[in-house]
Amino acid sequence: MKLINICACFLIFFVVGSNSLKILGVFPTISKSHFTIGQGIVDALHDAGHDITVMSPFPQKKPKERFRDVDFSEVRNKYQKEMNINAFDFGKMSAVNTIDWLFKTDLSDIDATLNYESVQKLLKSKEKFDVCIVELFFIDTYMALAEHHDCILIGFTTFGAVGMIDEITGNVSPTSYVPMVVLGYTDKMTFAERYWNTLYSLYERITFHGVGIPRQDSFYEKHFPNAKKPYFEMFQSPAIIFQNSHVSTSYPRPYLPSVIEIGGIHVKPAKPLPNDLQEFLDSAVDGAILFSMGSFLQSKNFPAEKLNVFLNVFETLQQKVLWKFEEDLPNKSKNVKISSWLPQRDILAHKNVKVFITHGGSLSTTEAIYEGVPILGIPIYGDQKMNINNAVAKGYGIDVHFDDITEEKIQSALMELLHNPKYFETAKSLSKVFKDRPMTPQQSVVYWTEYAYRHKGAEHLKSAGRDLYFFQLISFDVYFALFLSLIATLLIAIFICVYLCRIFCCKSPNNKPPTTKQKKKKN
Repeated sequence: MKLINICACFLIFFVVGSNSLKILGVFPTISKSHFTIGQGIVDALHDAGHDITVMSPFPQKKPKERFRDVDFSEVRNKYQKEMNINAFDFGKMSAVNTIDWLFKTDLSDIDATLNYESVQKLLKSKEKFDVCIVELFFIDTYMALAEHHDCILIGFTTFGAVGMIDEITGNVSPTSYVPMVVLGYTDKMTFAERYWNTLYSLYERITFHGVGIPRQDSFYEKHFPNAKKPYFEMFQSPAIIFQNSHVSTSYPRPYLPSVIEIGGIHVKPAKPLPNDLQEFLDSAVDGAILFSMGSFLQSKNFPAEKLNVFLNVFETLQQKVLWKFEEDLPNKSKNVKISSWLPQRDILAHKNVKVFITHGGSLSTTEAIYEGVPILGIPIYGDQKMNINNAVAKGYGIDVHFDDITEEKIQSALMELLHNPKYFETAKSLSKVFKDRPMTPQQSVVYWTEYAYRHKGAEHLKSAGRDLYFFQLISFDVYFALFLSLIATLLIAIFICVYLCRIFCCKSPNNKPPTTKQKKKKN
């Protein structure tokens, strides 16, 4: 029996080991929420038996076999100290300023990251990998690591419709019903919204080509001087793009075969709660409310007048409130429990949680839909406004803008969500849609990663649209040529009509010139 078991283990090791891929994950942004998506991707691949190396500022807390970190957390820590900004101030940025800020901020970290000791050690080793998975977020230079380490490139984004993905893949995003993320519109736009959506899309593309690409190209040439491909060819080389989106949390829109939706990749089975949280929620006979503004925004930074609004409203509730609050809060009521960190995903799975007060980040709204919990959204910046507007449009959420926070509005929104069953029923219905897929997000990641490797980069999935300029991709040049042709045709038609009129008018009896005899007679 022991011999059989040993042989079986050896066979399993041989089969898994022989099919194991060496995968490099490159997750350079300092945002924990962005990293969480990348972590979900590599965790799925690791569970499938592949060897993982991750370059990020978030090393593992508990090291795992076949999982190696290339840690540059000091770069993140230094940047956070220098940044010194209240995240709520991001809500004051216009859409134009947001794009400009992203180009400047994310690019500024490329030098510091690629020159960091642990990263340089990996680069100089020229270790070969099978697949390189890179986050795409205004930091395309990192895609060059795929060629540097001689492997297939796969990209991923932390949210859905972004113009960059269209540039990479040749995908088309009609501005008539695909809203730009930072504008916060839904897919059902008014004429004015479609106007601004189109205008902003053009601005983003012009800025991307006029500012983003030249700057990225300069970093590319600086750090990868021996690269075989020119920058733009490298930029268009990903075999697959994983997108953290799903129709249940966003809206239906066109995607090419190489763009794969993996919304919910970070959601894992709920774990048991710590005893104090379990007891607190179990005792919430009238229901409980979870309040969290995510990993970047912090409730302690709420202005005093807005903080007092929540304290006063919570004091009037029969429900209990779990609040992610990063410091002591001595004047809270007895039904409120605070903590600087909360296992948000696991709390939402508790049967007594009836409402989730959230900033509307993609991870938070996804977890709420997964568990079928209605939301009260307080969006601040980025994709949050769009996520919350989608929640309102779909019928499982209510929004209160940051500037509009008052006791009356918060109280009214909570009462509506708690006592009107339509929000709960809609959330549960969307939860079923979210989970009803041919493959889980984890299975999709594993399948398509292995598919790209099996087919040596899956060139057959890449669209010819990649080779077209933006104005060609939307056939603007064709429409413009048609417009000129129409104008030319009209001008020719007018000229012919005028010419014919002159001919016929000149031959008219009433317009005959006087004869010589008639002239003499008059004289």
